[in-house]
Amino acid sequence: MRMRQSDWRQAAVGVALLTLTCLGACSRGGAANTAAGPDSRSIRPLPTRPLGEQTPQLLAAWRRTAAEWADWVDPSAKRVRFIAVPSKAGRTIPLEVLDWAGHGPAVLLLAGLGETGHIYNDLAPHLADRFRVIALTRRGHGASAHVDSSSCVLDTLVADIRALMDSLQLQRASLIGHSIAGAEITRFAARWPERTDKLVYLDASHDFAGIDSILSQNPAWPPRFSSPPGTATDTLNATRNRLKRYRFGYWSDALESGILRLPDPDEACMNALLNDATVHPKEYPAVRAPALAFTPRYTMQNWFFYLDPVADRVKWKGGEHWLTRLVQPWLDAGHQRFRREMPTSQTIEFQGDHHFFNSQPAWALREIRKFLLSSQRFRTRGRE
Repeated sequence: MRMRQSDWRQAAVGVALLTLTCLGACSRGGAANTAAGPDSRSIRPLPTRPLGEQTPQLLAAWRRTAAEWADWVDPSAKRVRFIAVPSKAGRTIPLEVLDWAGHGPAVLLLAGLGETGHIYNDLAPHLADRFRVIALTRRGHGASAHVDSSSCVLDTLVADIRALMDSLQLQRASLIGHSIAGAEITRFAARWPERTDKLVYLDASHDFAGIDSILSQNPAWPPRFSSPPGTATDTLNATRNRLKRYRFGYWSDALESGILRLPDPDEACMNALLNDATVHPKEYPAVRAPALAFTPRYTMQNWFFYLDPVADRVKWKGGEHWLTRLVQPWLDAGHQRFRREMPTSQTIEFQGDHHFFNSQPAWALREIRKFLLSSQRFRTRGRE
């Protein structure tokens, strides 16, 4: 697999916030990002324990050796298939669908920008006892068809969701969206309220306008990497180690299968979707479905975990100022708009990272199940 050379704009595209703290680290290969070279002296060894919940699964993924990863098989029990959705000129294109089966009301999972349905490999099986659980990989991503970027806009993507539901004969579904998928589930619920049960926003209720400016002012990006002369540009193991050390601070089977081992997303498609989500107004007032929004508050420990507050005190101080004076107010404004314009919603505020449903899986699962299985409660609350 090749690696795209990310500039600031493409760093913003990869995932809205924390997921791209390491420029270009989300993919494989690429001479500018290999885990060795002139700046390698600034690389510290991995800690002995990952961030997040210390579950046996997360600990096992963190400690697995490179040789063990070479023999690793995706343990998530799902059926992978493709459905045909309408495209231009009466044609169709295939989209990847992951089906964990299950019985009960339908739950449809949508990944963040640049990612695929496999990012839910750890979460989805634990919903299948009470729900029919499905994930869709949007066009231009992963194994789904890569198409003209003009079709990678919200109207087309929500039509794809409807086509998937029609194909599977699902009259209604609850939609769970991560990051930019919040714009998709909002648009779908506003257009087809009769087909929407509930909505869950996984760090997905903020706006995207201004994200380039915010990210470009980060004073403490991880160190740049360059490949030693005469070596291969990259390996899965080197990339995994970088992601563990600088992008996530933990590792899981879902990250292995959902980010590391799949084809790169189409950059033009990602840019088109990000632009569309930015310039089109949110349709919160038109949504009638009950909604739950997870809104993590980023801290130095879950964003700049790769810095040492003493050895890197200058960067630490700059990062602290950037996070508290720029990032969090920008996020808060989007969250306030969400609560103000969608009175059917409730919010859970907590300290966590952008992929908290993988780093704090037991807690996230418990809260999602509680919401999907119970009636709506109209209040903002913190983590219990």
